[in-house]
Amino acid sequence: MRALYNLPAPAKINWFLHVTGRRPDGYHTLQTVFQFIDWCDSLDLIRRDDGIIRRIGADELPQDDLCVRAARLLQEFAQCTQCASGVDIHLRKRIPQQAGLGGGSSDAATVLIGLNRLWGLDLPRATLMQIALRLGADVPLFIFGRNAWAEGVGEQLREIELPTPIFAVVHPARGLSTRAVFCALDLTTPKHEETIAGFAEWLESSCSSCAGPQKGLGSLWGGNDLQAGAVMLEPLVGEVLERVGRWVGGESALRFGARMTGSGSAVFAWVCPAAGVRNGALGEASAQASVRLADLPAGWQGRLCEGLREHPLRGWVDA
Repeated sequence: MRALYNLPAPAKINWFLHVTGRRPDGYHTLQTVFQFIDWCDSLDLIRRDDGIIRRIGADELPQDDLCVRAARLLQEFAQCTQCASGVDIHLRKRIPQQAGLGGGSSDAATVLIGLNRLWGLDLPRATLMQIALRLGADVPLFIFGRNAWAEGVGEQLREIELPTPIFAVVHPARGLSTRAVFCALDLTTPKHEETIAGFAEWLESSCSSCAGPQKGLGSLWGGNDLQAGAVMLEPLVGEVLERVGRWVGGESALRFGARMTGSGSAVFAWVCPAAGVRNGALGEASAQASVRLADLPAGWQGRLCEGLREHPLRGWVDA
């Protein structure tokens, strides 16, 4: 096998994000629910026989980005056995950066998944996840490949079944540094840790009603503890939340209020069930949201995204 083309690297959203404390090493512990969405970067991986790993293609990303670091880590791990191959990596970036959508982490994970196949390594999922954790706390999620309840620094993952609605996702003209947002946290008040059972109970009672006629705006479970700090650091996040909030009304498609994802600066809102759009029952709702997304300020990005049940490449890695 000489090359793999158009490998998807999907974004993620956080249904909620609770910061529960801080470890001695400075990392924050959290609870969150991750869901993949169909806003994707794509990558081409072209095998080299000289051991060189490099980025190709014209873009503004650094040549030593997370994708290259992922390939080098995998190459370093494999050199002691069978692999000294290199690769040319061509990344087509569509997911906005510093948006809380996990684009960079997803790109790195897709490189690991793709090279595991291209180089013929056949490493199991657990091994790839261990390598991925060295690149960042979110990267193992994209190797895990299932929507997940996460704890620890985000690496303790348990599969969770989620609906697959249509989300409106809006990113303003600027991003946010994850480090800066976490530094703005006030952790003097102890945080209450939630349970997966509590979330599942809310999910069953609240989201099951979304298949029927609109019954008014509901409340998403929990909150995002990083949102207030993000708004303080970047007022545009507040503007996005306010703008999307104004979409709520008698004819609105929104089922739940808007919320920032991850450490920001992107905001998402539930529009309607994907099945309803596909069968035409709620096509008008998605059309209304599309009109609003087309009328965003210059430089903002907005699109309708479908929630996914799993990572598109999950079947490429053996358990």
